[in-house]
Amino acid sequence: MNYKKLLSKTKKLSILLVDDYKYLRNDLQSIFEDIFQIVIVADNGNSALEIYQNYFDENQKYIDIILTDIEMPQMNGIELSEKILQINRDQEIIVISAYTDTKHLIKLINLGVAQFITKPIETDILLNTILDISSKIEPRDSGSTTEKSDILILDDNYTWDSEKLILAKDDDEIPLTRHELILMLLLGERANSISTNKIIMNHFYDYGININEENIRKLIFKFRKKIPKESIDTIYGIGYKLLAPRPFKT
Repeated sequence: MNYKKLLSKTKKLSILLVDDYKYLRNDLQSIFEDIFQIVIVADNGNSALEIYQNYFDENQKYIDIILTDIEMPQMNGIELSEKILQINRDQEIIVISAYTDTKHLIKLINLGVAQFITKPIETDILLNTILDISSKIEPRDSGSTTEKSDILILDDNYTWDSEKLILAKDDDEIPLTRHELILMLLLGERANSISTNKIIMNHFYDYGININEENIRKLIFKFRKKIPKESIDTIYGIGYKLLAPRPFKT
């Protein structure tokens, strides 16, 4: 699994995980919090449906992906899928099923659900399925035109590609740790603007990472060695600013 490619597609998406089995639900939640911006969990179909409707009311958009088990109390995954597809016909749904659920799968296929993960869940298969779905969602939400491209020019030698998540010097990719990658996502998006310590901490928290000001300073110190000299301006006691002296490529 190409983690960079996956993260480039999921980093701004939301997922609703519905499963009544606590241990599986916790394991999947831990995985999803590393790749999705928003992860919401429910332990039965009734709660999931309420969450789905409330999310739209509060955000004026639907949750991007739903992953649900079939067998659950109160409302099973088939009933949940049917009700959600009545609300939003374009909803992307992944169903967790056992090999013995053939009759259920036929009904789900007739409803329009096309993505299934069989138990026991193999992580690579799950993430590849999410990558396929996320690749379809992104163009639909991003629109056909943008004000700027995905390439940020840091100086004559260094570039940051926010789509491919690649920091490069003279077209040679610079390896980044996961923390450095998450940091660069924020600094690149906020180029030439101050990212306060609070903004940075909240950004990392979205990826399930707790980080304090001391850890931020240490991360910035190490990260500076991989980018052009003087690229990050320190605003003492407040935060940091990535200096991009030249605009995005057009």
